[in-house]
Amino acid sequence: MFKLQFVDNRQPAMWLVDQRLTIGRDKANGLAIDDEGLSLHHAELRQEDGKLFVWDAGSVNGTFLNGEKVAQKAEVKAGDVLRFHLIEILITDPAKGAAQPLPAAIKRDIEKPVLPQWQLKAMTGAISGKMFLMDGTTVLGRDPGCDIVITGTHVSRRHAEISIRSGQLWMKDLGSSNGSFLNGKRIEESALAHGDEVKFDAVVFKIIGPSQPVDSFDEADMTQFRPAIAPVVAPKPAPVPAPIAAVPRPAPVATPEPVVKSAPTPAPVSAPPTLTPVAPASGPGLGPVVLLVLAVLVGVAAYFVFS
Repeated sequence: MFKLQFVDNRQPAMWLVDQRLTIGRDKANGLAIDDEGLSLHHAELRQEDGKLFVWDAGSVNGTFLNGEKVAQKAEVKAGDVLRFHLIEILITDPAKGAAQPLPAAIKRDIEKPVLPQWQLKAMTGAISGKMFLMDGTTVLGRDPGCDIVITGTHVSRRHAEISIRSGQLWMKDLGSSNGSFLNGKRIEESALAHGDEVKFDAVVFKIIGPSQPVDSFDEADMTQFRPAIAPVVAPKPAPVPAPIAAVPRPAPVATPEPVVKSAPTPAPVSAPPTLTPVAPASGPGLGPVVLLVLAVLVGVAAYFVFS
């Protein structure tokens, strides 16, 4: 059975009892390591047919076996040293007796004082909080093929590169459209020191690494420095014309209220005069005349009937 032992004794040793052990910064891992340089799910150890293998889980700063970066999968044996960012773990197998002696190079690296390594810590943007271990030359930009991909409207495809030269960290602008900035000043190429801040568009990184100041380097090293380009002075804004005084509005003209004339009082209408009914004139009666006319008519009719 394999046993995992931290070289710096930051955590107690543990037995590898499961067939699968996840390693990372997330507390849900089988082996959780509190270190900002580790990814949440950094790597994985698996036992297959009595052999031990290590997988890198797509970590930002990589997984190393005896100093060699693991591309995807590698076999681990007793006496090997795994490194996750700056955390080193020694693999032992007590069942096989005394641990095998470490390779000379690994033993030398473990026994000597561990010097801080150059790192970039993202302070803003979508990758805020992530740590990037500087190894060789690192290209930053918008292109997916860059070592550190920065998303930003004003970030060039290949914006800048950061490299290590004789233990010193340098930054060089790769002809970007909007420039690379060191502590607020635009530069073409410059050495970096612990605590510096570099900026590309709105994304800011903080330099973490050796505390040796740049000024303490030998004069021969100083000849490699290039003078920083003076910051671009923004043109003065055009003078703003004085505001035009507001024209006072004319006072509103009072509209006279219409005079309402009262209607004349109609004259009282006098009551119509009272008509007195006129009584019919009195005269002789018509009865005898009527009887005479009837008698004549009857006589005429009898004549025609009997003649």
